[in-house]
Amino acid sequence: MSAACILSLLFVGSTLATVDQPDADDLLEYAQDMQGHGFDSAAFQTLSREIAALPFAEQQQRVFDWVDTQQNYEVTVRKGPYGVPHILAAEYGALGYGEAYAAAEDHICNMALSLVRARGESSRYLGAGAKQSNIALDAVVRGLDIRGQARTALAAQDDEVRAWLTGYTAGFNRYLREHPGSRNNSWCSGADWLRETTPLDLMSRMVIAAQTLPRMSAAIASVQAPSNEKIEVSSLDNETLQLAALDAAALEGMGSNGWALGSEYTENGRGMLLANPHYPWYGESRFWEKHLTIPGKLDIYGAQLLGSPGVAIGFNSALGWTHTVSASQRIVFYRLQLDPENPLRYRYGNEWLDIEVRTLEIPVSGKDGRISLQPHTIYTSIHGPILTMPGMAWDKKYAYAAKDANVGNHSLLAQWKAMGEASSLDEFIGAHRQYNAMPWVNTIATSEDGRALYLDNSTVGNLSASAETQWQESLKDDPLAAQLYAGRRMILLDGSDPQNTWINDPSVPIAGTAPFQNRPKIERKDYVFNSNDSYWLSSPREPLTGYSVLYGPTQSARSPRTRMNVRMLENQYGDAGDDGLFNIHEIQRALFTNRGLSAELLLPELVDVCRTGGEDLTEACDVLQAYDGSLNLDSPGAPLFREWLTRYDRLDTVNAGKLFGESFEVDRPILTPAGLGESDLALQSLRDAIAVLRAAELPLDTTLQDTQFAWRSGKAIPVHGGNGYEGVANLQMSGNPSASPIAGVRATKVADSRYLTDNGYAVVHGSSFIYTLGFDDNGPVAEALLTYSQSGNPNSRHFRDQTPLYADKEWREVAFHESDVAQNVLSIRILRSSDNR
Repeated sequence: MSAACILSLLFVGSTLATVDQPDADDLLEYAQDMQGHGFDSAAFQTLSREIAALPFAEQQQRVFDWVDTQQNYEVTVRKGPYGVPHILAAEYGALGYGEAYAAAEDHICNMALSLVRARGESSRYLGAGAKQSNIALDAVVRGLDIRGQARTALAAQDDEVRAWLTGYTAGFNRYLREHPGSRNNSWCSGADWLRETTPLDLMSRMVIAAQTLPRMSAAIASVQAPSNEKIEVSSLDNETLQLAALDAAALEGMGSNGWALGSEYTENGRGMLLANPHYPWYGESRFWEKHLTIPGKLDIYGAQLLGSPGVAIGFNSALGWTHTVSASQRIVFYRLQLDPENPLRYRYGNEWLDIEVRTLEIPVSGKDGRISLQPHTIYTSIHGPILTMPGMAWDKKYAYAAKDANVGNHSLLAQWKAMGEASSLDEFIGAHRQYNAMPWVNTIATSEDGRALYLDNSTVGNLSASAETQWQESLKDDPLAAQLYAGRRMILLDGSDPQNTWINDPSVPIAGTAPFQNRPKIERKDYVFNSNDSYWLSSPREPLTGYSVLYGPTQSARSPRTRMNVRMLENQYGDAGDDGLFNIHEIQRALFTNRGLSAELLLPELVDVCRTGGEDLTEACDVLQAYDGSLNLDSPGAPLFREWLTRYDRLDTVNAGKLFGESFEVDRPILTPAGLGESDLALQSLRDAIAVLRAAELPLDTTLQDTQFAWRSGKAIPVHGGNGYEGVANLQMSGNPSASPIAGVRATKVADSRYLTDNGYAVVHGSSFIYTLGFDDNGPVAEALLTYSQSGNPNSRHFRDQTPLYADKEWREVAFHESDVAQNVLSIRILRSSDNR
């Protein structure tokens, strides 16, 4: 792609602008961002005078060419088996250059698409989207001024981080220049949204990744002021999308297990780690594996989400870590008491404040390819944007706002960089203390000297004790507050009371958020873990309480998956052998046993009840009695039990009543709830499950080998693992992959099944980048799997090569030490920015 073509829609001067027209100021901004302290203003002014009379497209080309001549990167990219790059550079700018180029070889399409979304241009290139979802996202990205936030964030970075982003930008752009049009040979070949990028675009992408509000775009964009005829809005009122926004706020579809074992729990007395993030198999939130080295500065192996520099989950020579999605509440909802005379004013203490009205025009591509401008309005308050969801509509009495703790979180990349550079666990903890920037994840870490660490360093609001007390009281007489908390663990506060405003602590980098010392932390010599429940039992031997309600509930029922992880860690199944001490292969075997706790707790009684249900259930009873309770490929009866279990609501898996008969007991949290609940409901649910399998023309004793698939460009690969109901550690959630261009399959639900389609249980998220880590006398020893494989390009040999390994439970050794890397190199390329001059 020529430089003359790339800027026609690239530089957006303001996210609130009605028309995205680049100008000379945008060219200056680009040159300054790319050159940083090395920017030669006199030379740029000379260039500007020389090109002033040229058409703007030619000015753009000359500026890009001029910037390119100022770059001086050199990086070595060595690739080993399965396409994993080992990237060696002398400094962070060159490191980013190599990272981005190598990542683009595998994922140019999703990387470019994520940048389109970060610029608020989804509707321009992709149309309005299903139920106008693209318009909703663009409206929120522009209305909340994500680009302005990114400009502030970019200015806050130190020299090394800015150099990293600049180099990453240059590497990405080089790949696009070398592979214009259809030459990228992937599913997006020739797309008009394959555009060169800027450091500001990359930072916009990171701002969106850190925050929750953009994920709730449907709830924010669907707001309409009551009886307000003067303001025209485009309504996106759709209850399904609004409920999806609630799921997005809770980061549904992203979870994880993380184990850190200390010196008292491993065979050799050194630290060990299990990293098992559960993330999407398709789209822009996939992991990409890499090894990054700057001699004397950085040597780290792991994975990062597409389109971002660095390693988010990984290890160096001294320590390793993983993340799990935290149960904390990064979003707080506020009920605004409105002025009876004017629904655009709300009470705050003794004042009436105006709701801010932000009117936008969203470029939308029609079916004929023409761009039209669609008006839209976003409303904001001091507590954040106004939103609407079922039960939380804006009427003449109340409106509802959402405050995101990660607005102003500018240090995510800097913190990951510091974590990767840490040479001890104390330095690693210090990185968390300094930046406080983990947006919505726990951190589970271990060290060579056998320390095991759990931190919920996710970013939440800093509420006063009185605010928390008032909220606790509201649960008794405010049905909406009680419902939000019981169903979603979300917090609703009175927005008219100033005591509910977040407290500013001078020690924190993000105003109004909880300081480091008020965030849950456990260090042990045996083990810590997390499986997405709150911090309470992250060490079952040292239950933790006393933190903000925003860090999640304590002394409450845990999910079946959390309970299964504890049982395995406590060696209740003998996974660690007779000595009770783990090695990394025992950790691997424990994860891939695929035991289901729900079957363990419920199956015997279900079979007994089934035997009382009549002759029509005899075959099902026999299948269930023979079922081994696991989610392995060769376990007959697993789909039948799944269809029965998923007739229930997710909340039934933690509450007594319909599914469980025995209530949760705080002093028996791993054992309760337990026992089968309502017998008649169990029988009816079993008949419904049988009907689903009959409708799918599947035998009752069918297995996951015949029903659960990873779809890779139309090819079905049977994979093991279970869903959130089943209480299995190795999570694989089913859904509809039809929207992904790389799945190559369209899936339609069978009857009223929650997950089964005419193309089986189609895996859409779950176990992704999995690794186990130990240490020996020579340093770290790791084995890993990237379940969906390294490349998102269906034409790549690394598009599906690791997925059969995962299906067969075959782990691969990680090459970290230089001798191992050199032994496994299959290709070497030295990239120099001067190559094409």
